[in-house]
Amino acid sequence: MRVAAQLGLVLGGWLAIMAGLPFVGPAGRQVAVVGDAAHAARAIAAAGGVVVERRRGATLARSDDRGFALALYRHGAPLVIEGRIAAGCFSRSATR
Repeated sequence: MRVAAQLGLVLGGWLAIMAGLPFVGPAGRQVAVVGDAAHAARAIAAAGGVVVERRRGATLARSDDRGFALALYRHGAPLVIEGRIAAGCFSRSATR
């Protein structure tokens, strides 16, 4: 039970860091919009970004707007996380 609690704490902390990183640092960094690709693409376009790559479960995007992550949430993105690290967590799509 104690190991499960520690594991949950570590994973929760990792997710909090990944979700917070799009809000800090320079503009123009990649973010990953987690969820349905079509929904993510609509949110990215509405927020003024461009799709960099589609992966299974996430769409990588970027924008030069410093408030891009917040704009994605405003336009319906369910979860926005740091893109370069997240890219390794989602396998490449079979079709590009």
